[in-house]
Amino acid sequence: MRKQELELRVLDIVERVAKGQPIEDDTVELKAEWPQHHLKAARRIAAHANTARGEPILWLIGVDEKQGVVGADFEELSRWYFQVRGCFDEHLAPDLVSLAVPWEGMTVVALLFETDRAPFVIRTSAIGPITHEVPWREANSTRSARRADLLKLLVPIQKTPKIDVLDGAVSLYKMHGRDKQAEHFQWQLNVRLYIITYSSETVVIPFHTCKVAFRGEHSPDEAYFENITITPPTTFHARELKEKVRSLTVSSTESEVLINTAGLVHLQGEITTTEHPRLNREIRIKAMLTPHHSELPAVIQADFAPVAVGENEGPRLLARWQIRLQSRDRTGPGAPATPDPHEEEI
Repeated sequence: MRKQELELRVLDIVERVAKGQPIEDDTVELKAEWPQHHLKAARRIAAHANTARGEPILWLIGVDEKQGVVGADFEELSRWYFQVRGCFDEHLAPDLVSLAVPWEGMTVVALLFETDRAPFVIRTSAIGPITHEVPWREANSTRSARRADLLKLLVPIQKTPKIDVLDGAVSLYKMHGRDKQAEHFQWQLNVRLYIITYSSETVVIPFHTCKVAFRGEHSPDEAYFENITITPPTTFHARELKEKVRSLTVSSTESEVLINTAGLVHLQGEITTTEHPRLNREIRIKAMLTPHHSELPAVIQADFAPVAVGENEGPRLLARWQIRLQSRDRTGPGAPATPDPHEEEI
């Protein structure tokens, strides 16, 4: 992960903490201050890293969900991590990338640990025959690894696909009920993603394993989209009166999407609610897409800001939210291709 990407991720987490929103990410740990007990800190880092199974983990010092953003001293890092690393067997601790991130006059220290050299073993301080331990994380607690946990470390790690969010929108429609039935509101999600599988084999993402949650700004409750589909881009060919798939690497059925190496896809979903929504607040979408070869989902998050609705878009459309991207990465100088006059992109 580049340091610009790391800083954007840290700022996103810090902003959510400042707004009182929960951090629902198993790879993130928040600490209001530097942990003073070095062995306990090493044990917790080792447990977190062992459970991550190859995915990087992120610790933020100077941030706490209860206390908010309190800041930390970046100068303490070298001394602190020297002591923590000494608690690991053969000093083999996770490789560390550190970054001081300024925020409203304070500094949040980001510690990104690489976990691809697991298992990580801790030298215990106990007097007796037990001198080493393989810690394991379960929920928010730390325990010793059991046989089943160690077996997970022996299974070849399948890298989670990388997913770039390109653009997208959430649309809200008013559905009139019959007679005296309550009004219904239908939310529709459409997001363009670019997925890189890091695999030489075809990766399958079953729709029934996908979860896409959304939450309004300052709202404690979240809802989940239904009828999730992931499909390749298509065009409607006017001469042949049929749709054509515009991808050489992505195909889909009614129940899954199949991706060879990488490709562009459309993520869609819908949900019907009865509670009258607040139209002037931002929406956060969190998608968890689990490929067939992995126990861990690929997780993406994006914020959507309200935009104006055109008068010619119909009376049923109440509101629309457009994705708010903090950055766009584009490689290569390629320009858009000239479209076929007989094709209309869907």
